[in-house]
Amino acid sequence: MMLDLERLRKIWALVERGGSAGECAAAKDRACAIAGRHGYVLEDIPVLLAGGNVHKAREIRERQQREKETQRQEAEEALAKKAALKAHRQALRDQANEITGRYEGRLFHAMPDEHILVEAVQSYALPGWRAGYEWSSSALEALRSALPFPKTIDDALAELNHWTTLREDRQFVRRAYRQASQDGDVMPEAVLKRMVILADLVQFELPINTIDDLMKRVSFQMDTGKGRQMSEATNLEAILRDLAAVRQIHIRETEAPESPDPVQTTCPPKPRHNTATGRRKEIEAILASPESQKMTLREIASRVGVSPATVLNIRRRMERVRSI
Repeated sequence: MMLDLERLRKIWALVERGGSAGECAAAKDRACAIAGRHGYVLEDIPVLLAGGNVHKAREIRERQQREKETQRQEAEEALAKKAALKAHRQALRDQANEITGRYEGRLFHAMPDEHILVEAVQSYALPGWRAGYEWSSSALEALRSALPFPKTIDDALAELNHWTTLREDRQFVRRAYRQASQDGDVMPEAVLKRMVILADLVQFELPINTIDDLMKRVSFQMDTGKGRQMSEATNLEAILRDLAAVRQIHIRETEAPESPDPVQTTCPPKPRHNTATGRRKEIEAILASPESQKMTLREIASRVGVSPATVLNIRRRMERVRSI
């Protein structure tokens, strides 16, 4: 059965120009029932009545729906990203406030040691507010003399960690508040130069005394984020030097002279007698002395040059004589 377009047009006219809302709804349901028997949907009816291409109209509607859905998803994603960015910035500000609080609001003020280092090399500053310093041997010596440099790897690592933490805290707070950089780095150049020297002390210069020191040095050299990067040959040369130093310490400790035997200290060995009579008299003299109470038969025999059995026989003979 063919679709009766005239009938459908009359019913649709009630939808478009109907009286009450109930009449419009009833007419729409009736039009959908008629069009549905021929495979059409509600949106196809205006196209059918206008003589248009239903399939092309459907493609246009589907494309428009996809575009609308895409726009909706993009809008939702944009809102989600905006909310996430807002939350991230708030978290950064909270962390920055916590860091600032640890420094009691003086994070970007010159610390006492910072002030000492800057003042020590002030006379070596080049002209211009961003010109830096002329790092001559005299300037480096002034920097070294301003604050005593550490003597051990642990102390050097502790000071370097102090400066590194201060620098990272300042950089974090600056980024959290999106502050523009006015002076380049957040640390004075004098402090940055001292950090370089400290890194050299840890990597190459400070003597090592234990295997732990050597392990800390190698770990530091492997950490590419600290210190200056040297060539592999330079690193290996430093490691070999340190291994040789540890080896010498080990040799000195293992070859240290043993403490003297307390028995030998109190009773220095006497020259051995060549005759049996002489050896017997020497054994009798030792057994008669108070020191024999602290000596074993083997120790007495070793001193005189006889067997422990000989010492035992002489001691028994002396005990029999004393008992008579």
